[in-house]
Amino acid sequence: MDLDYLVLPRKLSEKLKEKADETGILVEELGIDLILKGLNEKLDPEELAENYRMLSEKYLEEADEFIEKGDYVQASEKLWGAAALAVKMAAAGRGLRLEKHGGLWHFIDTLAKELEDRELISLFHVANGLHRNFYENEMPPDAVRISAEEVKKLIAKLKEI
Repeated sequence: MDLDYLVLPRKLSEKLKEKADETGILVEELGIDLILKGLNEKLDPEELAENYRMLSEKYLEEADEFIEKGDYVQASEKLWGAAALAVKMAAAGRGLRLEKHGGLWHFIDTLAKELEDRELISLFHVANGLHRNFYENEMPPDAVRISAEEVKKLIAKLKEI
């Protein structure tokens, strides 16, 4: 995976996290958007799709690490992030940029109809449940582990599109 890391002062990092929470965008995604705007640059759809793919894979790895540590709440959020980024990857591959949570659902619904694959909706619903679990912490460990496998199945399907 070809990623570079940027070290931020804690105060700036906290502000970035706050802004990401306010906007509903993942921290890394918001950081990339802000850097691109500051440099007056844009990623073409192929570069954007690749960026989303790499971030999705990074989040999946982190989710597996959290599951191994028994931190199912953090694993849930990483799994949600990996799924959301994979949806954005598939959309970017079609020249689309999804900015809102509802856009993810709309795109998944469109794909499911186009590909005649209703499972896409079910699998994305699982990912959405993990996002909720991050805030509610209501899922038992086995449910998170099983959901992780479903998210991986969703991401594999989206990579094939």
